[in-house]
Amino acid sequence: MPEVTWPHPFLEIFLHFVPLNVRSVLDIGCGRGIVGALIRIYRDPERIVGVDAFEPYISFCRRTGQYSHLLNLDVRTASLPFNKDEFDLATALEVIEHMPRADGAHLLDELERVGKLVVVSTPNRYYQQSSYDGNPFQHHLTRWTVSDFVRRGYSVYGVGGFLFFGHELGLLSYVLGRITIPFPRLSSTILCTYSKKPQQ
Repeated sequence: MPEVTWPHPFLEIFLHFVPLNVRSVLDIGCGRGIVGALIRIYRDPERIVGVDAFEPYISFCRRTGQYSHLLNLDVRTASLPFNKDEFDLATALEVIEHMPRADGAHLLDELERVGKLVVVSTPNRYYQQSSYDGNPFQHHLTRWTVSDFVRRGYSVYGVGGFLFFGHELGLLSYVLGRITIPFPRLSSTILCTYSKKPQQ
């Protein structure tokens, strides 16, 4: 039985940013396919492509059939094999913190190149995380802040627990989490969106 370490408690907020008429989706770090399943169930686009560096996750997703195509690729340094603006939506939920900073910046460049809308999430604080599921890519390596994304032109929202001087206080932080949506610096997790302006 696979170990469950986080259930994406902010997925309903994420779904709010997925257009109702989305036709093509790229899911970077697809893992066991939580994002792919959610989008397939609630939006049912024509095409969902999942990418992950850990081959057992790709094999698992292949069995579920949520994705149109799956690609086993280490995106830390590789360029994505897709065209500019090929996807209506490109996502990387809880991925960028597992990369060295330069590789994370490269991933954002690539997401912004291939996606018309980009949605990224990451913890808003650094904490140690070991590998699980036997996946060596699960270690946390960097912390990305609200300012890092704002400088790149992203809108940022708080989607985690309320932070008290940088720490969560169990159930109280969970209960107060919703008030961080417009105040992402107070949240344990941030959701960042980047949308290209239509060319004139």
